[in-house]
Amino acid sequence: MYLTQSNQIRGLSKEQFQQLREMCHYAKNLYNVGLYNIRQHYFAEKTFLEYESNYHAAKTNENYKRLQAGISQQILKVVDRSFKSFFNLIKKAKKGDYRFQDSKMPKYLKKAGLFNLIFSTNAIAIKDGFFRVAVSNAYKKIHPEYQDILIPFPARLEGKKLKEVRIIPRNNGQFFHIQYVYEQPSETVELDRDKALSVDIGLNNLASCVDTDGASFLVDGKKLKSINRLYNKEKARLQSVAMKQGMKYTKRIDAITLKRNNQVNDYIKKCARIIMNHCLENKIGHLVIGYNEDFKRNINMGKKNNQQFTQIPFGNLRKQLSNLCEHYGISYKEQEESYTSKASFFDNDVLPKWNPTDETKHSFSGKRIKRGLYRTSAGYELNADINGALNILRKSNLLDCTILQARGRLARPLRIRVI
Repeated sequence: MYLTQSNQIRGLSKEQFQQLREMCHYAKNLYNVGLYNIRQHYFAEKTFLEYESNYHAAKTNENYKRLQAGISQQILKVVDRSFKSFFNLIKKAKKGDYRFQDSKMPKYLKKAGLFNLIFSTNAIAIKDGFFRVAVSNAYKKIHPEYQDILIPFPARLEGKKLKEVRIIPRNNGQFFHIQYVYEQPSETVELDRDKALSVDIGLNNLASCVDTDGASFLVDGKKLKSINRLYNKEKARLQSVAMKQGMKYTKRIDAITLKRNNQVNDYIKKCARIIMNHCLENKIGHLVIGYNEDFKRNINMGKKNNQQFTQIPFGNLRKQLSNLCEHYGISYKEQEESYTSKASFFDNDVLPKWNPTDETKHSFSGKRIKRGLYRTSAGYELNADINGALNILRKSNLLDCTILQARGRLARPLRIRVI
């Protein structure tokens, strides 16, 4: 499998950062050139312009020549993949598996915008502990004062087989990230395929987890809400000041946005690691996570809850868990979770799948008596999110849950706070 290490580029001179901005601007221009070729061919011929034809049409463009050939080719391949994704979405929409209004043709990048510099294996040059960003001969003719840029190479990646390196401009080129994609063999761990862990994602409890042995824990999500709340408050204050001066964004807004994004990403990765460590320590072979398609679109939980819910990157948490499962050989499954919060696990209620055209009203044995507390028909009370996680596990049909149901009760879940 492939892993990615991301670092912020530091220690370069002002002129070198300006050079990166210019190269990223040429990359943006080339992206638009490749996109223009494919769009015009599609409008005229109603067919897709293949990469080889687009390459021959674009390689004479000045923006292609101002970048290394390897970088230019990777940019054209990105354009190619973008249009192929568009056509695949059209095919899915015709089958009824996707919405036509969401399948939009790739658009041109902004005139003053920037695009990533992508280095494939043949363009990656590392020597004496530095990654070299080489400039083309055409670029040197325009900017004879600029030379190759040397970026310190991480010591922990020495000896790793690099697949790709990306230089990504952030905040319109105010700073840059460099991402190293490298090959990493999967780890072989001892797993029990008769054990599973179920995860229900939420707000106050970011992850409610329970396994087939009956052990349960909650990963706190209130700190993540607090990070977003403070960010929204400060951003609103800064924007009100900026609007009075005729500006929409300022460097200060960009700075607090970067800080907030770093805090959220760190929190999500730590949460995923807590869940994965539980799987490894208990030799759990399956991970099931609840998911509803379009569960962030058109939600109506109130203005305040809508803002909190949509700002938390649940998709990043699922992706992080999926990558960790692949690394350790754990089976990963995303399970549709409709009605899992309403149904009673210990009463073995039927778990239907939500259908917007079905007006059937379903009744369940238990109910929520207050926030975070669920009561079964027998009067047994348990954490409502853990009840939902148990129903997600039952709905997945991965393993038999009758042993857990026969117990009639669970241990009180442990609340874990991420620091």
